[in-house]
Amino acid sequence: MCDALQKIYSMIGFAQKAGKISSGTMAATSSLTRKRAYLLVMSCDISENTRKSLITVCMKQKIPWITLGNKFELGASAGKAYRVAVTINEPGMANSIIELVKSRGEGLNSTGVVEWPK
Repeated sequence: MCDALQKIYSMIGFAQKAGKISSGTMAATSSLTRKRAYLLVMSCDISENTRKSLITVCMKQKIPWITLGNKFELGASAGKAYRVAVTINEPGMANSIIELVKSRGEGLNSTGVVEWPK
């Protein structure tokens, strides 16, 4: 696992301890529609229908999203068994994760999507 990816998982863990994430598909959707989320993090193995529904909400609310790792790695970083979607609900932590993604040389494009290698 690369260093930047490990730092992102650590930031998700810090956000979890601070109570600033919503983990799971239903909680993430609720957080997005209520405009509490600043960043959506999805696993690479999320189902296509769930992915489309979350991205649709992100596009309406103008919230960036990234895709990285698998559901077990994402869940472990959030202190859960597995999760396919997590929202970061604090702007500072969301910006830190976005900066880590940009520092790796992959910027968020106009749609907000970053596909992280598996």
